[in-house]
Amino acid sequence: MIRTGAQYRDSIRDGREVYINGERVKDVTTHPMFKPLVDIRARIYDMQHDAKTRSLMTYSEGGEDFSIGLKLPYTQADWWEKRRATDAVFHDIGGVVTRVGDETVGEMWSLFDGQDVLNEVDPQFSENIKNHIDKVIKHDPFHVSANTDPKGDRSKRPQDQDPDMLLHVVKETDKGIVVRGAKYETAAAYANQAFTKPTIANWGDEKLSDYAVGFICDLSSPGLKFISRTGFAGRAPAEDYPLANKFDEIDSLVVFDNVLIPWENVLFYRHTKA
Repeated sequence: MIRTGAQYRDSIRDGREVYINGERVKDVTTHPMFKPLVDIRARIYDMQHDAKTRSLMTYSEGGEDFSIGLKLPYTQADWWEKRRATDAVFHDIGGVVTRVGDETVGEMWSLFDGQDVLNEVDPQFSENIKNHIDKVIKHDPFHVSANTDPKGDRSKRPQDQDPDMLLHVVKETDKGIVVRGAKYETAAAYANQAFTKPTIANWGDEKLSDYAVGFICDLSSPGLKFISRTGFAGRAPAEDYPLANKFDEIDSLVVFDNVLIPWENVLFYRHTKA
């Protein structure tokens, strides 16, 4: 399927807990500091339906159209198709944005290529990756990554610091794992899901760690809080600062407060090798 801009906007009107300048945001699609980027992402979705750009933005398979940005690349021609779609987007919007989803789903392709390593740990992990790639193609979500950890004391292992600063697993249930901690991520406040993984890999010689966890997080999940930095939009006249007013991609501290991650969304867990 290929989404419309209206469907995207509706998908992030989900009651998520977003704060900016110390105030809770009622609707990220209309807030003046988020709206410019939400509008751009909505326009990219609509370009998949626009008669002028549809052939560049989509591909057909099994009688259905899908986003070219989400297509698994197997040949050089596949990459050129993505390049032409990206050029069409930049020409249409009149600038450059980097967090619109297609750049992040590529991380899943690298895990797809690393199935042999994950299979040594747990074959279910690589199966979850395959299933997730398929879901992304079929449902066309705004997919980002939550990589950056709060830095803390880099000389210490994650478990030797404030236990709730870095993202980690606090318990297992029949439904999935429960995680707590924080991440920094661009565009998280107005995206649908995030590939969440550690960037601090100071495990020492440990083979297992509750901090070694990667998963897909639905960004409407209960227990998530987004504390966003002040945006540039509206802070100065648009005629003087046209790019800052239109293309500022807002970063957020994403706080996970006992968030349940279903087992089918877990991509690796506890095994530091993964």
